[in-house]
Amino acid sequence: MNIYQKLSAITADLQTVAKNLTVQQTGSSSYKAVSERDIIDAVKPLEAKYGVYSYPARRSILESNMLESESTYNGNTKKKTTFMTRIETVYRFVNIDAPEEFIETTTFAEGIDPQDKGSGKAMTYADKYALMKAYKISTGDDPDQTASEETLYRKPLTFCCANCGADIKGYKTSKGTVSAEEHIAKSVNRFGKKLCAKCYKEAVAAEREEPEDLRAAAIDLLNERAD
Repeated sequence: MNIYQKLSAITADLQTVAKNLTVQQTGSSSYKAVSERDIIDAVKPLEAKYGVYSYPARRSILESNMLESESTYNGNTKKKTTFMTRIETVYRFVNIDAPEEFIETTTFAEGIDPQDKGSGKAMTYADKYALMKAYKISTGDDPDQTASEETLYRKPLTFCCANCGADIKGYKTSKGTVSAEEHIAKSVNRFGKKLCAKCYKEAVAAEREEPEDLRAAAIDLLNERAD
């Protein structure tokens, strides 16, 4: 079978995945959800049966910020800092019998956490939904049936580099101070993504080297033809 036939066969064999994860909202309130383990446990045997291997082929950070919000209860105001990471994942499904044959799907996910689990949550969501959507897995649930909680966030406090993940900060030059926002605007305008000062310099240097490489290649080609 080709890769399309294999994915179709796996989709036909898969049934509704049970919600085995209990999410505790408060001390007395909880709800059931489908975990990544539920999805993998359902998919893994069928991928082995039909000869398909799936994995995240590429990931990139689209946005990474530290957000601050406030909530008021009984007249008391409470501040909360939350870390948010938004990623893009390209998930690949490979035909084991013909490894050059594969299908890719792109998923986007956000992870929000008050500590250090934001990026991990984003990766888990991206992988889980890549499998769910590729194999058309039904969970008997619909995210539209539950309203999203309204939270008013302030302007992001920090910005992260799309290449290395480092915080993007302002810096001083001989002409004055460049803020993080000004640097980001310059980076996005030139390269289409947010880069820290170090990665920006490397990208500029690589951009300047390209014409020399092209000229060298052209000279080599002309010499070959002359020979």
